[in-house]
Parts: sequence; C-alpha cells; structure tokens
Amino acid sequence: MKITKKALVPVLGMSLILTGIGASLVSQSASAATKYTVTYIPKNLGNPYFDAIVNGFKKSAKSLNMTVKVVAPAAAGATDQIPFIEAAIQQKVTAIAISPNDANALCPTLKRAMKAGIIVLTVNGDTTANCRQASITPVDFAKLGDYLVNQTSKVIGGKGEWAFLSATSTAPDQNAWLKSSQAFIDGGGAPGMTLVATVYGDDAPEKSATEAQALLAKYPNLKAINAPTTVGIAAAAQVLSTSPLKGKVQVTGLGTPDQMRQYVKDGTVKSFSLWDPGLEGSIAANLIVAMKTKKVTPKAGVKFKIAGLGTGSWTMGKDAVIIAGPPQEFDATNIDNFHF
Repeated sequence: MKITKKALVPVLGMSLILTGIGASLVSQSASAATKYTVTYIPKNLGNPYFDAIVNGFKKSAKSLNMTVKVVAPAAAGATDQIPFIEAAIQQKVTAIAISPNDANALCPTLKRAMKAGIIVLTVNGDTTANCRQASITPVDFAKLGDYLVNQTSKVIGGKGEWAFLSATSTAPDQNAWLKSSQAFIDGGGAPGMTLVATVYGDDAPEKSATEAQALLAKYPNLKAINAPTTVGIAAAAQVLSTSPLKGKVQVTGLGTPDQMRQYVKDGTVKSFSLWDPGLEGSIAANLIVAMKTKKVTPKAGVKFKIAGLGTGSWTMGKDAVIIAGPPQEFDATNIDNFHF
C-alpha cells in the first residue's frame, strides 16, 4: 500500500471497525457522557517526529471525547520515562500510550499501570509483550532493515562505505531496524557496500551533529550516512549542508518532510523516507476507546479499519502488534506535496 497525500491527512469523526472470527465489533465515537483521559509519553521533548504522532492522537481525540496529555523527559534515557508513568498511575488515567526508550527498563512500572486497570499501549516502539496490551508500530520492523540498506545503496549507486547514525543505544525500534539491516548485509544483501560504523546521537541535535562530524573526519572514503531517526537525519544534513563534502557524502534515512525540505532543495539530500506518524496516534486513540468499551480485546488475527482514513486497514499480528503502514520516499519531485 502506498501512502498518498490524501492518506496523510487525518480525518475527524472516525469510527474503528474491528472484526475477528465470527464477530463484528464496531466502536463509534464516544458519547458525551463518557470521557477518556490519556497520557502519551514520547521518548523526549522537542522531537518533531513525536509531535506528528501527538497531532494524530489529538485530532482523533476530538471526536472521541478524549483528553490527551503529553509529557516526556528532556533526554531519551532508558529510565527517564518512569516518573511520568508513575504520575499517570496516580492520576488514574484511562490509558497510557508510550514510545519506549528501553524494551525492558519500563516493564515493572507499566505492569503496575495495567494492574491498576489502566490500558497500556506502546506506540512506534515496543517493550516485551507482557508489559503492554497492544503495540502500534509504524512499519514491519523485520523488513525495514532491508529497506534502509537498499535506501542507502540507491543514493550512492550501490558502492562505497557508509555508516548508521542512530538514536540511543537502547532504543528498541532503532535497534530492531539495525539488527535486521545487519542480517540483510550478512546474507549478501549489499555486495558493493561496506558498513563501517554505527554511532549514536541519543536523539539530541548537538550530539547527533558531533557524531556526524566525527564520521566525516574518521572515514575519508565515506559515501553516505543513514540516520533512521528524525533528529539524526536533520543534524547530519545540517552538517553536510555547509561542508565541502556536500554532494560527495549523501545523507538519507528517516525524517519528516517539513524538517528536511530545505536540505532536499539545496541539494544536500537526494531522498529520504518516512511513514505517516500521525496515523499511529489516530490508531492508538481509537483503539483505546474500543478496548475501554470492551468492543475488542487485542489479540492476533483481529482485523479492523478506521472509516474515513484513506484506504487503510490493519490486522493485529503476533502479540497484538499493529503495523500502521509502509514507508513513503520523499525527494525533490514530491516533497512539496507533504506537510508534517
């Protein structure tokens, strides 16, 4: 399924239609008498990618009689989200949605939230399955590794040295992508390319820029930096945009059109990719209502669609994982068609 411009525009007044074997479950917009309170905890503050998820969450929440409170640490440390989870438990919210900074460190606190009757969803990354009830993930992580390697190959003509500039060393989403990328490489998926390094910018602009500069200095034959993080790709592009190596070293990876537009137009970046982050927020908001009203219990095989949101339909996979949609490539020919 290709994400189109139309599909990237969240639609209000959505209903979540879920079906399982021998059942048809429909969650309509919440009645005026039912109010839902949700705490969403992104990895850290000031990240435009998570701002896009928030926008999708809040736009859907308007038609669901839902209030979404967004809180997050300043830095994306493995345990920095725990105080925010604990505060949400004390506030007795309807649901906690979290983009975890660590797959295991948050589990004890999330389990306490579920024991208190709070719905727990992971968004854009995951913990172990018994630490939440469902997970909304942007793409098939097992396939994204191949995608990132091929993405890099495309911008450097299939030959040369390249490096990953990732987020934090504990980020479950990026780590899954890096692992599947390495498996693809080990299987002979990039015969003309050499991955020389994987470095971590901790999803901080300054550190990401420093790591990008260090890669350029350490590897004189470097042909590309792939940053599968919106903070990292913007930082690397900024570094290259004013460097004598602009055009000689390519920057690609995952970023939002709004933050990368200037670098595409000035020739620093040929192409990069992302999916619709807002779609993850929309799915999460609707799923919370469906779960709270007992219209659905998340499990493998449950199929659903959100009426009015493009042509999207989804099936829960193993451990109630929902894959929101495939990547969309952006370049000079189409970047002005997308705004998020």
